[in-house]
Amino acid sequence: MTTVPLAPEIVGEGTVELEQAIAASWVKTTKERRHRSLLVRVLQVASVLAFLSLWELFAALGALNPLFFSRPSAIGAFVVTNWTSLWSDTLVTLSATLIGFAIGSIAGTAAAFAISSISLLDRVLQPWISVLMSIPRVALAPLFLLWFGITQTSKIALAISIVFFMVLVTTASGMKTVSPDLISLTSAFHASPWQRFRTVLVPWCVPAIMAGLRLGVVTAVLGVVSSEIVASSSGLGQKIVLYGQNFNSAGVFAVLALLAIITTAMNAIIAWAEYLLLRWQRA
Repeated sequence: MTTVPLAPEIVGEGTVELEQAIAASWVKTTKERRHRSLLVRVLQVASVLAFLSLWELFAALGALNPLFFSRPSAIGAFVVTNWTSLWSDTLVTLSATLIGFAIGSIAGTAAAFAISSISLLDRVLQPWISVLMSIPRVALAPLFLLWFGITQTSKIALAISIVFFMVLVTTASGMKTVSPDLISLTSAFHASPWQRFRTVLVPWCVPAIMAGLRLGVVTAVLGVVSSEIVASSSGLGQKIVLYGQNFNSAGVFAVLALLAIITTAMNAIIAWAEYLLLRWQRA
């Protein structure tokens, strides 16, 4: 059977048409993705506005006791009136959270890579990690206050102790899922330990590390606020205690809203970093 070769101009035209079809499909897919993303954002905003509207309506109708639940308009007025004080306390809480989160996440990631790289060390330290993980960190707040006093250091220390183990456990779990075939491949190509670490282990563990960081953000805020609630001269946790003792529900909800904004913003930054680090998976 004789194969008839195609003319070069026919092959060229077919290639051009294929490239145009691929480009058009990519543009269509990108537009659809953007439209879906926009729709999700609109629905998210609409759900928040609907929730606040219903809250305001039920409070106005008397279905919700303003003493316990306040109302969005009262919370907004409280924030505007007390913005200077709230902003000052927000900076105190945010600075302790960021420092504790940064130190705890870096130390936890480094410890996970070091422990997981040495199987004997991993087996020896696993019981210690399990015991220390089982201790409620909030219960350690009085102990840190005893050691460091009513200072920022005690808040940072509590945040570090929470974030460290959170990131350590998730990163170590990611290390254990690395494909043995990849390790064998690096050995076959005589890759150095540093090359194996940089090109295989770190990229493979990025999702696990980011999962730990997401949890670490929430727990870091929790640790700092818990320390401030136990004993502190400033910070949003101290404001929660103050407003709660004065039956100021608007003030309590205002502080909770600020804490939610802080946590959401930090999570968004981590999500953006994860998107950038995992671009190679979408290529």
